[in-house]
Amino acid sequence: MAIFLSTNFSILLREAGLGFTRDFIFSNWVGLSIITLLTGVIIFLLVRGRKQKEKIMTFMERRTETIISQSEQIILQKEELEEEHKKSEALLKDVFPTKIAKVLKNKGQITPEYYESASILFADFVSFSKITPNIDAEELVNRLTIYFRAFDKIITENKMILIKTIGDSYFAVGGVPKKSIKNPIYAVLSGLQMQQAVNTINEIDESGWKIRIGINTGEIVAGVLATKRPMFDVWGSSVNVASRLQEACKSGKVNISEETYREIYPYFECEERGVIDTKNIGEIPMYFVKRIKPELASDSAGTIPNKIFWQYANELGAIGPDYVLMMREVVELIKTKLPKNIYYHTEKHALNIMNAVEFLGFGEEIYSEDILLLKTAALFHDVGFIDQYEDNEDIGAKYARDWMPQYGFNTAQIEKVCQLILATKINHAPINILEEIMKDADLDYLGRNDFDDISNKLMREFIENGVVESEEAFNKMQVEFLNSHKFLTDTARSWRVDKKQENIQKAIELYNS
Repeated sequence: MAIFLSTNFSILLREAGLGFTRDFIFSNWVGLSIITLLTGVIIFLLVRGRKQKEKIMTFMERRTETIISQSEQIILQKEELEEEHKKSEALLKDVFPTKIAKVLKNKGQITPEYYESASILFADFVSFSKITPNIDAEELVNRLTIYFRAFDKIITENKMILIKTIGDSYFAVGGVPKKSIKNPIYAVLSGLQMQQAVNTINEIDESGWKIRIGINTGEIVAGVLATKRPMFDVWGSSVNVASRLQEACKSGKVNISEETYREIYPYFECEERGVIDTKNIGEIPMYFVKRIKPELASDSAGTIPNKIFWQYANELGAIGPDYVLMMREVVELIKTKLPKNIYYHTEKHALNIMNAVEFLGFGEEIYSEDILLLKTAALFHDVGFIDQYEDNEDIGAKYARDWMPQYGFNTAQIEKVCQLILATKINHAPINILEEIMKDADLDYLGRNDFDDISNKLMREFIENGVVESEEAFNKMQVEFLNSHKFLTDTARSWRVDKKQENIQKAIELYNS
């Protein structure tokens, strides 16, 4: 091809009158051939380079796509791992208390810990074995789930933790693993609110299920069982007592031990209900918790505490003196030692005045240790009748000084109680609000519905002890006293004056008849 082009090119040159020698033509032909060859090589290389570049670009694009895809997979896997980690963390927290979960996560094991005071709660559905045959499995599980979820919410809000559920039984504890002196209060609040929750659920589905609840406060050991299925658990005789209290409870009730009662009595209305015999411990006094005291509740059912409730609880803190044991023993002293011709100034009168000083104290916005000291003074104020009828207040103060140190009261508390006892003397002029409360409480019956019954008991007592000679003399004295008497506190005047006026009229009619 190159020769052909060269020959033709030479002919054209000759025809154009541009003649060249053969050598010249040959040398140019060689040069032209080299140029053509180089041009071809260059073109070849350019074409090949373009294709190579295209291949490289294609490779790079595919590699980039692969890297991006792998990166997306890595991100997705990371997100999945993080999600699984969150689930594991949540599961760990659900199975174990937060404090315990952290220790297990960091150390892999936990040493059992001793707790001097924790509150154990057992709840159990009444007649569950009779309910289950009439319900299919799915419905049974669904119903239990509804109740138990409500219980979970309640105990969490009250700083308790779930230990476990066994069938229809629910087992929780307060004061573990974070210790708190208020754990008995939270446990009782949980019990009342669980009963209320059951009632609310029953109103919706009309299932009629009922629970009974037992609560005990005492020392326990808590830890994690190193088994195939590890779990946080608590052990001790206090746990067994709580279980027995639940068994001895009635449907729809909250049954507590005296150990729990000693920690919660200032805040709740309770009913003493005898004793329960427990293995290795003996007889344990029991109490039904009815509700939060009305002045301390934010709801009519008495299951939700108000701000004053917690103010009062914070003021009292850990109740030092053993007030409950002292009250029981002083009441027993009055029952057994009081002369037979005492009909009004009995242990019932003491308990009556104890309730009255609390009612008046709350009414005067006193939420402190002074309420307990007022109740202690009410307990002792008529003990002096054991020894003598006249000037019994001085004897009552002496009993208080002799007895109170045995139950953990300090000197200042004892002296305040003695001053309050002496304030009940008929001619004593009160010097502070506590003495006014004490005097109003001692005569609280003058403005109550039980005035007639108490008046008759007092008349009989006065006649047999020579204070008056006859019923007529008593009626005359009573009318004169009622007309001269005045309530001292704003609370007594608000709640008792109207009824007192009715009672005065009754006394006048009785005297004139």
